[in-house]
Amino acid sequence: MIDRNQSDTCQCVVNFTLEQQFPKDVFFYYMLENFYQNHRMFVISRDDGQLRGNVDKTPSPRCHPFDYVHRDNLTLPIAPCGLIANAIFNDTFELYQQQTPVPLIGGASVWPHERRLKFRNPPGDLRQALANFSRPPSWSRELWELDEQNPDNNGFQNEDLINWMRPAALPTFRKQHRRVDHSIPPFEDGIPGGSYTLHIRYNYPVASFGGRKSIILSSPSWMGARNPFMGYLFLTVGALKMILSCIICTVLYFYK
Repeated sequence: MIDRNQSDTCQCVVNFTLEQQFPKDVFFYYMLENFYQNHRMFVISRDDGQLRGNVDKTPSPRCHPFDYVHRDNLTLPIAPCGLIANAIFNDTFELYQQQTPVPLIGGASVWPHERRLKFRNPPGDLRQALANFSRPPSWSRELWELDEQNPDNNGFQNEDLINWMRPAALPTFRKQHRRVDHSIPPFEDGIPGGSYTLHIRYNYPVASFGGRKSIILSSPSWMGARNPFMGYLFLTVGALKMILSCIICTVLYFYK
């Protein structure tokens, strides 16, 4: 677990030990605590038309105050605009087993229909299409530079952006960030137990809202991601339904 509360960019190193092997597939998540991404004013501060690649119109008024930026005597619209896009999680990570880098890659974290219907890039060259736009004030990279190694993972269709733009229902949430590439040895069968080192470029401040940041390595079970909350919820609801069914049957039998 990582718990750092400082606002400036720094390099952090965390050493940890895995007691046993994680079978494939292994996913890398980040978790935020006390971050109310479901706040109404935060959720609606976006322009869905812009996210679908329609950059010809002016940004939605809902994006205010992150709809325009004033720079060099110019007023430029922001893309993507709004509070939620401006606050995107931007820490970066590198994981090593002793001196061997663990290959962390993107992909397989968004539904195909999201990139086909809800998040699309404007036609043509993305850099030219956004030439008269500004990136959000808190971003350090342009929209077309989010993934330098994969040109198809840039713009409004960047997976990190799409994941972030899905508002979490609770103030403590996790989002998939990367997955281990199991085609590279010695990680074909998962990640073995042993000593690991995590290098973090710390960019995302959490002290302002009293939050915490964590990272999670997880191997899904046959039922999906290992998150016991939904299992407990379904068992509780199922048990309540059985109790209520018994009560109703009893009432109908004796008082019909």
